[in-house]
Amino acid sequence: MARVGRLAGAIVVETSIDGERAWFLVGDTKVPCDWPAAGFAKPAERDVKRDRFVRLAAIDADRAAAMPGTMLAVSIDGEDAARIVAERLTVPRTGAVSERLWRLVVGDAEADVPSGRSIGAAWLCEMPDAIWRIVCGAVLTCS
Repeated sequence: MARVGRLAGAIVVETSIDGERAWFLVGDTKVPCDWPAAGFAKPAERDVKRDRFVRLAAIDADRAAAMPGTMLAVSIDGEDAARIVAERLTVPRTGAVSERLWRLVVGDAEADVPSGRSIGAAWLCEMPDAIWRIVCGAVLTCS
C-alpha cells in the first residue's frame, strides 16, 4: 500500500519497491520547495506534460517525506502507484496537479485544513478508467 500526500503543491507518493522505501513526485511544485528540508535532492527538470512523475532521491530515508497534511492510502505499490496517481490527479494538457480533483478525493475540509490523518482511497486506483474519465470530465469542465 502506498501513501499519497502533498508537497509544495505537487503530490508525493511514498511506496515500496523490492522491499525498499521509494518516493515519486507527481506533477510539479506550485510554490518554491526547500528540497533538503523535505529530505530529498532537487529533482531534475523535466517536461511534466510528458513525464508526469519522477522518482525522488531521498537524502535521508528516515526523514524523507514527513508530510504533515492529509494522506491518502492507495491499494497498489511501486511505480504503478505513481503512474496511476499521476493519471488520475493531474491535468493531461498541463501535467499540473488538479486542485479540483484533489479536493474531490480528500474532501473540501481536508483540502482547506489538512488534518494529518490518513484517508483510505483504494477506490482511486481500483476504479475503472472509463468511469474515472467521466468523473474527471465532469470535475474539470469549466462552468
